[in-house]
Amino acid sequence: MKFFSGPRTTWKGKSHGAHAPRIHLVVVALIFMLLNGGTAAGQSSDLVVLINGNILTLDAKNTVASSVRIRNGFFVSVDDATTEIPAGAEVIDLDGRTVIPGLIDSHMHFIRATLRPGHDMREIEAARSIEDLLAAITAKSASVPKGELITAIGGWDPIQFLGENRFPTLAALDAAAPSHPVYVHLRATGPAATNTPGKRLLENAGIEVSDSGLVAAGNGPSQAVAAFEALKELQTAADRERGMRDLMRYANSLGLTTIIDAAGTERPGAQLFDPDHDYETLLALWRKRAMTVRIRPMFMSWDKEVGDGSGDSDFEQRIRNSFMGFGDDMLKVAGLGEHTTGDSEGQVFRDVTRLAAENGWLLSQHSGTIAENEAHVAAFEAADDVESIAPLHWSLAHVHDIEAAVIERLKSLGAGVTVQVHRYLNRGNVTSGQGGPPYRLLVDSGISVGAGTDSTNAQPMNPWIAIYYMVSGRNVVGHVVNEGQTISRLDALRLYTLGSAWFAHDEHQLGSIEVGKRADLVVLSDAYLAIPEEQISDLTSVLTMVNGQIVYSKQGKGQFQ
Repeated sequence: MKFFSGPRTTWKGKSHGAHAPRIHLVVVALIFMLLNGGTAAGQSSDLVVLINGNILTLDAKNTVASSVRIRNGFFVSVDDATTEIPAGAEVIDLDGRTVIPGLIDSHMHFIRATLRPGHDMREIEAARSIEDLLAAITAKSASVPKGELITAIGGWDPIQFLGENRFPTLAALDAAAPSHPVYVHLRATGPAATNTPGKRLLENAGIEVSDSGLVAAGNGPSQAVAAFEALKELQTAADRERGMRDLMRYANSLGLTTIIDAAGTERPGAQLFDPDHDYETLLALWRKRAMTVRIRPMFMSWDKEVGDGSGDSDFEQRIRNSFMGFGDDMLKVAGLGEHTTGDSEGQVFRDVTRLAAENGWLLSQHSGTIAENEAHVAAFEAADDVESIAPLHWSLAHVHDIEAAVIERLKSLGAGVTVQVHRYLNRGNVTSGQGGPPYRLLVDSGISVGAGTDSTNAQPMNPWIAIYYMVSGRNVVGHVVNEGQTISRLDALRLYTLGSAWFAHDEHQLGSIEVGKRADLVVLSDAYLAIPEEQISDLTSVLTMVNGQIVYSKQGKGQFQ
């Protein structure tokens, strides 16, 4: 290529077909962008040009571009073939690779997940057999210092181990990682399984572990909850920071660049979130300018009573002492939710919505059933009578079974919905035919919709699993559960980018590849629009940029830490 300047390297990636050329990613000269702690918050002042790509811009015309230019962390041109590339510009030749905007999860319990004990193993989400899981654990153990804990907590279900539907045995976990304690925990409260080193560790903490390595859940005091809490007690501040960096890197490896964080509940186990302490690690990374994923925190409350705004309830104190939209590009307050009260269908929720509207706060409310939808939209309407909520971007989350009439009422208020993939795992009930949310109905209605996962307890974190479910209507075992409500690949991608950006007031700076927007993009491992449907969930990133800086690369010299 005549426009190349500086050193060139060759990256041999996955082929798109028999005639696909090798991809040349000129990234060596971009390494300086990730110095200073690997931060994505600092922005390069040099020109970066991506050429010869299949760039899905997701602008209003769904333009597919071949090149894009980035300066100072922003897209400065798209498909500009009229100007010669200046000498000294860094050029990335995509050789036909598909590029998409950075993915945005509109509803994930991300901060909570980063603080889990041990070396988290999200690879469990992709395992389709016990053998797959054990192989992933063995691979993980090779990169973890001897004797340190390996965990896989939430985001999976035994039903995904096709034809087996069980936990791994103690003996099998011993064989997979003989030199590491291993702890595999189901959803929020267990049960769990461990190996011999893990059994010793837990029994020393007073936890009951069966001879087969199982840790019981139960309806009373749960040994699995106690085990989880005991393992968390062993964490140091350094462990928590390493865990957060690791999960951010995993997110980047899948193409995630922004996450709207839905906080956590007051309930015990892996769902517990302590707002007095659980933001500390994130704030430490933010101060170091070491974040590689944009985080938009939501603030959760569980009050039974809420006053006129001057009282001492958590909700009232939050709206007085926090600031809607406060922060910077990488860490910015998104709003209130997903729970805003301990009684979301009574008067206290109406009080909450009125105060949120009066004080200009974005609000998102957990709303799964038809009855909940009705109660919540009625409260939205009452709040709107006091102060227009349209500029605030309010939403209902989950809406598994929402009806057309409620959708129209929300739309008339200027509110939206965020949709997740609870029916992908269906908590083991995978042949019931129970589907939802009604993606086709929502998209066709024209209401604002954002996509996400609600991970990592109940559902996988991997966005490509969610997109596969939206496109195919099939659950983890391939059973059709959402027939008639599937959407196109472009629609699904739009919900995971520009659609989700709306729910944090980011739609004018994120979600599409357009001049003036922040340069978040993902170079995919395969051709998203062309591959067979069943391969969508296998997609990953080979190169992820945030603010025009490489935060993840599969190329050897791009394995930045």
